[in-house]
Amino acid sequence: MNQQSSQDTPPNDRSERSTNQVSRIAVVSSPRSGNSWIRSTIAGTLRMQEVAVHNYLDAPSPLPMRCFLQIHWYREPNFQLWLRENQFTVMTVARHPLDVLISALHYIRYEPGTARWLEGNTNLPGALIGVSPSSPEFVEYALSMGAENLLSITYQWWQDPAALRLRYEDAVASPESVLGAQVAALGGDPRELSPFLEHLSIEKMRATPNRHGWQGRPGLWRRLIVPRDAVRIYQRHQRIFDALGYSIGTYFLTRKSAQRNWQLLL
Repeated sequence: MNQQSSQDTPPNDRSERSTNQVSRIAVVSSPRSGNSWIRSTIAGTLRMQEVAVHNYLDAPSPLPMRCFLQIHWYREPNFQLWLRENQFTVMTVARHPLDVLISALHYIRYEPGTARWLEGNTNLPGALIGVSPSSPEFVEYALSMGAENLLSITYQWWQDPAALRLRYEDAVASPESVLGAQVAALGGDPRELSPFLEHLSIEKMRATPNRHGWQGRPGLWRRLIVPRDAVRIYQRHQRIFDALGYSIGTYFLTRKSAQRNWQLLL
């Protein structure tokens, strides 16, 4: 994830900003939780400059007066102090952990920058490129400490009583309502959201060089991870699943069908 300025925005009425609008926002969540889509949509609506870094020490200095920062980082004292000193409002995004892991598996095919997630502590191996979510290699990673670190980012910030929290699944189901509520909470006008939702559709994000958008469909894991493996992963990370309000439930999928579904998606 490279530092970047705001994306081109669609033409619309550049009305006067509210004086109550928040000046700096940081979306701090696990990778592949819809962070970039949510960041760019809300930042565009609020007319904020976008900044994306792997490590907060890499953030520009001085920071833009009005910016929307995206970062995947621990909820630890040094970073919390940095956020307070720079007057950031924190937002965190939850997504079903199995969908997060599958999306990460797909993303490493196109984005070498994944090696810098938590400065390498997600331990996402390049050897996973080309394997499917029904493979032993994927399951081994999903049960690892690296996967726990990856999934724990949202889990940690979900515990912050001051953080704005939203679920990716809710945002996909009702983007104008869910993201509009966040825009309003940040002092913006939800009526200005629509052009940015159109401008940042999943189809357009999928067309980026690193395929930042892929499927965008909540619950895709049910077609790609067999129940036995899903239960093992849930049991390994039950604290995270339960705290974020996600479960597995009962479903049927053979390993052969899961492999075929993966190939069709690729």
